[in-house]
Amino acid sequence: MAMKQIITLTTDFGLQDEYVGVMKGVILARAPAALLVDLCHAVPRQDIRQAAYRLRAALPYFPPGTIHVAVVDPGVGTGRRLLLVQARQQLFLAPDNGLLSFLFPEAGCGPARAVTCEALFLQPVSATFHGRDILAPVAAALATGLAPDAVGPLVAPDDLVALAWPGAEVEARQGLIRGVVTGVDGFGNLLTSIHRRDLPAPRTEADWPGLRVTVLDTEIRGLRQTYGDGEVGRLLALFGSGGFLEVAVNQGSAAARLGVGPGTAVEVFVGQEHGLLYNGVV
Repeated sequence: MAMKQIITLTTDFGLQDEYVGVMKGVILARAPAALLVDLCHAVPRQDIRQAAYRLRAALPYFPPGTIHVAVVDPGVGTGRRLLLVQARQQLFLAPDNGLLSFLFPEAGCGPARAVTCEALFLQPVSATFHGRDILAPVAAALATGLAPDAVGPLVAPDDLVALAWPGAEVEARQGLIRGVVTGVDGFGNLLTSIHRRDLPAPRTEADWPGLRVTVLDTEIRGLRQTYGDGEVGRLLALFGSGGFLEVAVNQGSAAARLGVGPGTAVEVFVGQEHGLLYNGVV
């Protein structure tokens, strides 16, 4: 049996209005065998970066051929382009506002095309709902066999809108790693730009009993393995399922406790005695 064509949807629409359901209706009217996956509809309103983080985190878990439709589009109806990007053996439809720019540096990233195939669009095209009138019907056409190169002309990489992606700054001699909060999940956990691989090897939580994580002026000692480690209400730090450092509260919200959000500085002090473990950096 042939596998159904998967189409994911990521938006900042929420579920209180009909918008998500209408996009699904447009897709299913043209590609009734499609398998629709709601990736996330609770992206903070018009927060392009948060949409990109959520999409990036999900990609490794979808099979080749998946079509991802992402609509977080503060510039809807303006002269901004809509894009089709091929990467990781998957297809991505989104505005050219930086939402897909995390794909551009990848060696496996294929061409980007402007979506100009007007014959596929719903008519008349609304100036405020391109997710319904353009991206949904184009996704349905791709799901039913449209070749990606039929969507529109190639766009030069230098012409694509790009966002700066925060990473981690390692000061190996001082045993210090600097990063930022990149987002807050639905549980109030603070997600950061510091990855497990940024810490010196070996990389198990028990290897750094003196490790300290600092968010603003709040210090957390040691790393935990689960959100439930320690007493209820306790602040803790751990590596989440995506491999990035998180700050959490056992059965609570770290964002509410600390009153911080994206962009807040985070530091991890491993200890100078671990500096030599950084693969020849020191």
